[in-house]
Amino acid sequence: MVALTDWDGLVSGRTDSYNTLRLVAILAPGGQSWASPFRGIADDDHDYFIKTLEGCRRDWARGSLAVEYVVGQAGRLIDAPVCENTLIRIPEEFADYEIAPGIALSPGIAHASKAIEHAEEQRDNLAYRSQDRNSARHAGVYALYDWCYGDDPQWLYDRDQDRSIYSHDHGLYLPPHHGTLDVEILKQCADEPNPLPDAADGLDPEAIASKQPAGAQSVMAAGPASI
Repeated sequence: MVALTDWDGLVSGRTDSYNTLRLVAILAPGGQSWASPFRGIADDDHDYFIKTLEGCRRDWARGSLAVEYVVGQAGRLIDAPVCENTLIRIPEEFADYEIAPGIALSPGIAHASKAIEHAEEQRDNLAYRSQDRNSARHAGVYALYDWCYGDDPQWLYDRDQDRSIYSHDHGLYLPPHHGTLDVEILKQCADEPNPLPDAADGLDPEAIASKQPAGAQSVMAAGPASI
């Protein structure tokens, strides 16, 4: 078990020197949603949906970008079906580019989620369980939602891959569920279950077993050794 004190000092002295992935072109501006994600091409020749601090329409919700990054990375630890997410640098040449009405880019670090070219988005109950490997992929969705205290569930189905499911847009996961990080609330909720309410019949039993992290502790309690 990792103690909260093990987090002390982990980010002191850090800079924004990240330069592994860079934005090279903007394909479409952001909309009117929570964080005004816009579509762009990075220097790895892939398309990404990109969220920036200035794109968050409420200053107090800027923590949603950190939450989204952490949950996406946690999903990869248990092989949950999450969209590939990463940091991305916004170069100086995009300074003041208007990504949404009244919202201009600033150079720096942003959050990027790799685009699925032909995606079908849904927000209601999980669907297409019998298609592709979704009986196993759905098990990862349930595990991630409970482990990271999910809220505002959103799914993408890849129409090019028999509607394989992806969980995405995790900015409102982790309590208190409005894009902020509150240490005391996280501690209070660390041992509380948060099951996805969808019916779980038809899930792959082997996938269920593989998605149970050792000790069944939540990501809030697991600490830096887990994320």
